[in-house]
Amino acid sequence: MNDSAHGIPDTNMKLDEEGGPHKHPDQVLDQPDYVNKGEWYHIGFHMTAAVASVPTLGLPYAVALLGWPGGMIALVAGGLVTMFTCILIAGLLEFGGRRHLRYRNLAQAVIGPRLGWWAVAPFQFAVCIGCVIANHVVAGQAMKAVDVAIRGTTDVTLTEYIIVFGCANLLLSQCPHFHAIRYINAVATVCTISFSIIAVCMSIYNGTTADAPRDYTPEGDPVSKMFNAFNGLGIMAFAYGISVLPEIGATAKAPAERTLKRGIAMGYVIILTAYLFVSVTGFWAFGTDVSSIVLGSLQGPNWVIILAWMFAAVQLFGTTMVYCQPLFESYDCQFGNILAPVWCFRNTMVRLVCRTLFIVVACFIACLLPFFGDIMGFIGAVGFTPLDFILPQFLWIAAYNPKGPKKWFALIVAFAYTIVGIMAAIGAIRSIINNAVTYHIFANL
Repeated sequence: MNDSAHGIPDTNMKLDEEGGPHKHPDQVLDQPDYVNKGEWYHIGFHMTAAVASVPTLGLPYAVALLGWPGGMIALVAGGLVTMFTCILIAGLLEFGGRRHLRYRNLAQAVIGPRLGWWAVAPFQFAVCIGCVIANHVVAGQAMKAVDVAIRGTTDVTLTEYIIVFGCANLLLSQCPHFHAIRYINAVATVCTISFSIIAVCMSIYNGTTADAPRDYTPEGDPVSKMFNAFNGLGIMAFAYGISVLPEIGATAKAPAERTLKRGIAMGYVIILTAYLFVSVTGFWAFGTDVSSIVLGSLQGPNWVIILAWMFAAVQLFGTTMVYCQPLFESYDCQFGNILAPVWCFRNTMVRLVCRTLFIVVACFIACLLPFFGDIMGFIGAVGFTPLDFILPQFLWIAAYNPKGPKKWFALIVAFAYTIVGIMAAIGAIRSIINNAVTYHIFANL
């Protein structure tokens, strides 16, 4: 299958001296029809849906594990660093004079076909598969929380709610490409803003009406505090993860770099505003007693809490579809014809069969392992950290060979987050070990 349309150099193409592809003057490069279609605000929708998902509501808990100073430093630093690395990726989107439509193909153009593929593909696919499975679990829990809040109790199991979410994803998965899910992600963006506003307002209400004093000192002995801090760093890294930025940039209208950067700016305005307000108000209101999802700590009008859980559940459709796209696109390239009309018989059948099988398998694993969120913490530490905090700097350096302070700043950031990734992985492994006694398959959590 000729994959040159998605950024892999073909047999008629040489690599230039910097490792990027050099196109012959007489070569015409065809591209899939979704390329060059997305406006900057579509990019912003994709960015927000990919990053500011339900983990937003877990950030007060992450701050509780780190304490006020550590939590705020990690929160702000994570946002600034990932915004910086996103801008670096945007600057590489058309490296070598052509649009790179996949993260792994961008890396292949910069550092070579073999090394570029192995530097991205295993981590990206692991993160995407893990996120899709974890989203099914979290969405099932959110739907169950709505049911319990309305009726007081429910006979419907978590497994059944996960299946309901999976069935809806079977339909959404037939959207043919990234640009086609822009309206889903627009709704997801509205949902993120909505549940964040509810979380902030209700946290302020709870904090101002609470009688009992709140403790803001991380709990446990020194060793427990250290490992809890590692876990908190992992939650922060997971919250800022966006390992599909080149795939998002593939849809950007020309000039692609400018369009992508404007979308990144829009996305980060929403992301950082939501993260800071939810984190500060949630931890201030409940201290170290805050729930792992702040909605679980809120007290107030029942309908408001129900609405927040509903927004959270709906938002997860957008996030799930975002992280499905690299996998779906891989199936389309392998078995379909990405240069043919998306609704031709062959491409339609490939989508129907391959995407249905993937969603069914992901849904089954989510039902089988409803504690997958703990495992996802480890996947996030070893997947999101290299893709979002480390690799962009090395690609930028390899592509443009910068000198002086810029180069050293990029290297220092990459080194610092290598340490953070290691600590987050250690914290995630410890959490899995400590919670392993409570794990059982098909649990009704």
